[in-house]
Amino acid sequence: MNSRLMQLFKNISDIPRASFDEKKISDYVKQFGLDLGLEVRQDAFNNVLIKKPATSGYETAPVVMLQSHLDMVAEKNMGSTHNFDTDPLELIVEDGFLRANETTLGADDGVGVVYMLALLEDKTIEHPALECVFTVEEEVGLVGAENFDTSDLNAALCVGLDSSGENSVYVSSSGGVRGHLTRKVVKESKVSNTIKIGIRGLHGGHSGGDIHLERANALKLAGIILKRASSLFDFNLVDIQGGLKINAICREADLEIALDDIEGFKKWFKEVESELLVQYEISDSGLEFNVIEQKTETVLSQADTKAIVETLFMLPYGMLQKSMAIEGLTITSANIGTANLMDDTFEIAVSLRATQTFVIENVMTLVESIANIHGFNLDFSAQYPGWNYEKESKFRNRLFEVYQSLRNQTMVEEATHGGVELGIWKGKMPHLDIIGLGPIMYDIHTPKERLDIASFKRTYEVLVALLTSLNHY
Repeated sequence: MNSRLMQLFKNISDIPRASFDEKKISDYVKQFGLDLGLEVRQDAFNNVLIKKPATSGYETAPVVMLQSHLDMVAEKNMGSTHNFDTDPLELIVEDGFLRANETTLGADDGVGVVYMLALLEDKTIEHPALECVFTVEEEVGLVGAENFDTSDLNAALCVGLDSSGENSVYVSSSGGVRGHLTRKVVKESKVSNTIKIGIRGLHGGHSGGDIHLERANALKLAGIILKRASSLFDFNLVDIQGGLKINAICREADLEIALDDIEGFKKWFKEVESELLVQYEISDSGLEFNVIEQKTETVLSQADTKAIVETLFMLPYGMLQKSMAIEGLTITSANIGTANLMDDTFEIAVSLRATQTFVIENVMTLVESIANIHGFNLDFSAQYPGWNYEKESKFRNRLFEVYQSLRNQTMVEEATHGGVELGIWKGKMPHLDIIGLGPIMYDIHTPKERLDIASFKRTYEVLVALLTSLNHY
């Protein structure tokens, strides 16, 4: 951790900051600004605004809003003992990358937080007036941004720092919504032999940015296995557990069923396993199944078993529609994030995304129909708008000029299927000229998440150069 950027990243990584638990990191950022003698506002949601005045010669330059979110997706491998409520992240530098031990790294969006802290404390950089906005609960529905009061902001330009790619600039994003399906279940007393299948080795990933990669979803696989088995075997569900976060492609799941024909099921499942391994031999080559025999004294009723199996099988997953205008862009998708049996309730959480409100409403209606058919209650929440592409952007053109001068390379425009807060800022402040900027990162929202350290530093240099260029705008 031999640079200031890396040290700041370690500092925030020592503070637990999973979604819904941002108070400590919010207080840290607030105190950081106060210690610098800057104007600071922390709201009731724990969003933080820090204003830094323009340096000499930049008093008439347009005010720039910089923005990132404080929370991170708290994903870990099933064998990890890491406690996201109390433990600092264990950072590892390896082969030019920064990663965490068995957990997500939180570069999404710790990178943006660090960039703003570095700019706020550096007294040598020339820049316009800065309005640094740190939001909470981005990863669970952009809640902080939605509730942020922009009435005391004067920004004309905005740099969203929740992006990746280094030589690409975000120019639009999808909207989204979350769905929570719940069903009361009945447990019956029945001593029985069981089969437990552990689904492991999947790549996972961001439910927006990686959904087009045809990666397997462990909960969707569970639904397929159980649906096919239901036509051949009489069984009762004992348990299904899978996924940690709604906005991550489910990597691991366990399902357990009670049945009499254990040997027949094991023989049948070998054939199913072979087919699934072939299906995902390219996109998810690490897929594996752990099959063990157990015993149980309680099972779910036949009615609950059927409802859960049918629902997991029928719920949409993956890329549902791609853009015909922008190559490689997903414009509609669905993810099954988590499923849990807790006492007398079975819960499923889904994340739906689309660029067009009309389209996402159609997918919502599909999920609602599936829920109604199989006796699930359904609540939608945290719906957020997309950010539409603007053909003309003076600020984007300035970034292109700066990057070309600094790197002798051409930046490219990129539309993202991920949900970012820039659509909310555009709705609240329609005059804003907005860009999204960030370094190279891989496997976001998974324990394989890693940050290219050299890109981390280079992208900060681009950001500084962009701000310095604004004295003549």
